[in-house]
Amino acid sequence: MRHPFRSVAAAAALTVILAACGGDDESATLTVCSDIPYPPFEFEDAASELGYSGFDIELIAAIGEQLDRPVEIVVTGFDALTSGTAMAAGTCELAISAMTITPERAEQIDFSDAYYEADQSLLVPNGSSIASIADLVAGVTVGVQTGTTGESYANENVPGAEIRSFESGGDLLTALAAGQIDAVLQDLPVNVEEAGKGLTTVVETYPTGEFYGIAFEKGSELVGPVNEALATLRSDGTYDALFTKYFPTGS
Repeated sequence: MRHPFRSVAAAAALTVILAACGGDDESATLTVCSDIPYPPFEFEDAASELGYSGFDIELIAAIGEQLDRPVEIVVTGFDALTSGTAMAAGTCELAISAMTITPERAEQIDFSDAYYEADQSLLVPNGSSIASIADLVAGVTVGVQTGTTGESYANENVPGAEIRSFESGGDLLTALAAGQIDAVLQDLPVNVEEAGKGLTTVVETYPTGEFYGIAFEKGSELVGPVNEALATLRSDGTYDALFTKYFPTGS
């Protein structure tokens, strides 16, 4: 899962106001870091008045409405989110970016209640001879995203192939399309999204019991209110509606 559950320069953080509740009181703005793109969880969308779309984006916008705070997205590198650097530096108050909850990360950051369960999977070009992880042997190159649980899973389970890490999910898929790597090992919903374009196939899925969480600086007072908002969105049907919108097959 990208848990590591991405490659826009953090130094040139791009921001966009996603919700306009709360009037002009910018002091009430809820700043949210995310590594974009990583569809279907977060991606640029010129047709959307939000500037971005995706399951994570719409979920955090809905949480912002529950908190009566307008949301501002700050595009940030993934490592700065999992390490807590972005929150500690004041770049944002929290982060949502298909981030898997792990004990190692929990030493650096606090997490919300889990909001999504995601498995790992193997994506290959149509017509590839690779049918399973057992085929990732010497002479084969598998791509992963740096700092993700997909990278960890590959390091622990790939038998002999070269493992090549990429800073962003976009670069990872571009490399696959260009033939620079033979396969991609990463979160199932992201690979399913890519396979939907018709040029690649998900050949194997790996249950991991991993869950995504919203990340905060250690000791943040926002954890409780965000968990309450998330619970409300689950109970009032908003969460289910978003899930069905972005994962119609239940991936």
